[in-house]
Amino acid sequence: MVGDGTHRTRREMQRAIRRLNALEYVLLLGAALLAAGGGLVAAFFLNSELGFPFRMSWMICSLLLFVLPGVTVLGRETLRSRRHPPEAEHDESHEDANHDGR
Repeated sequence: MVGDGTHRTRREMQRAIRRLNALEYVLLLGAALLAAGGGLVAAFFLNSELGFPFRMSWMICSLLLFVLPGVTVLGRETLRSRRHPPEAEHDESHEDANHDGR
């Protein structure tokens, strides 16, 4: 039955979306942990070499390491979409069935 196939496909799509959302959160958590670790190392060097306060340096460096790459990617994607707007998708399956390519 057609309705059963549609229902099953919709259920599988929803499951795939949930899995992708979970993966997105895992990647975001990983990026945050890497930024905190990188901020820790940078703050250690700033504290030992220049005498900056450790906690404030760690906080600022971690935020910079987390936010700056995201802003850079967002800006690059915005510029790319302005330079090359998405073209209308052309699907040949919607063409006339009697069209023989001449």
